[in-house]
Amino acid sequence: MKFIVPVMLLAWLAISCGSNKRVYAPPFEEEETEAVVTHEKSVAQTPPTTQTRPGKSVVTREEKVTMTHGDEMKRYNIIVGSFKNEDYAVNLRSKLIKEGYQSIIMRNENGMNRVSIAGFDEEGPARAELLNIRENRPEFADAWLLITK
Repeated sequence: MKFIVPVMLLAWLAISCGSNKRVYAPPFEEEETEAVVTHEKSVAQTPPTTQTRPGKSVVTREEKVTMTHGDEMKRYNIIVGSFKNEDYAVNLRSKLIKEGYQSIIMRNENGMNRVSIAGFDEEGPARAELLNIRENRPEFADAWLLITK
């Protein structure tokens, strides 16, 4: 009986204490071999667009607006600024006029002041000029086309 208890104890220890390499490995070693880091670009959803040139899209929006500053409102307007505060719109318009543009300000039904850098009677030339402005004026890279109701 004296021998049975120690033998059983040794057998139990031998079985339960078997070496397992993973148990003794530091946690950071496992993470290094199993973790894979990937970088993805996030893509923001944009409003519906219409293609005009391969790779170039034009965002359009149709709104009912009234002209608040300017000489003549056209049907197709290239919008380079939109402000709730009318003073900001007036400042941008003044800057554009000094640069030689025929800028006007229109207010929509929600009270937003839309600053147009150019207006057109036909859609084709308006889209072409919009793409030209985006390419040549990086500060207006998000310009869009307003179609007046």
